[in-house]
Amino acid sequence: MPQHARYKRTMRNYIFRKLTPDDLPLMRRWLQTAHVKAWWPDVDKQIALMQQDMDNADMDMRVVCLINHPFAYMHDHDAHAFGMPQYSDLPMGTRAIATFVGDNNFMGQGHSASYIDARLRELRMRYPMTAVGPNTTDTRAISIFAQAGFRKRRLASTRDGRLVQVMTHL
Repeated sequence: MPQHARYKRTMRNYIFRKLTPDDLPLMRRWLQTAHVKAWWPDVDKQIALMQQDMDNADMDMRVVCLINHPFAYMHDHDAHAFGMPQYSDLPMGTRAIATFVGDNNFMGQGHSASYIDARLRELRMRYPMTAVGPNTTDTRAISIFAQAGFRKRRLASTRDGRLVQVMTHL
């Protein structure tokens, strides 16, 4: 049995609520944790981007909750909206996602693959493809996205020269 299959059988009722200005202190706390900061550096820059993008129709930012407890952040946007070269070859209408678990108590229990899969079910109703580009050295993220049904597409460079593993989900 593929490893990701076990997560599909343990679906939970995740809520994806819109990120609001009231959530920014929580985002700051999460962004300061070592496991998030490793991949989302410069807390002040990340908070400024979140504030700026709250009014951006191309960006959909969500707080992921389980039983009214927020534990993760996730956003999606048109893969072509921000000129990100790693997504330039993807079909029009593709959504790019990024996410992190902020609450340490939710790590290592299968929540990541499960909530990503739950959000993908919503996105598939409106978009032909979803993509993600974890850093090639972030083997944990690559594994989690594979468990959620993403397939490796290619290696690509970002605008700042980082090498990412572009993965897609139909």
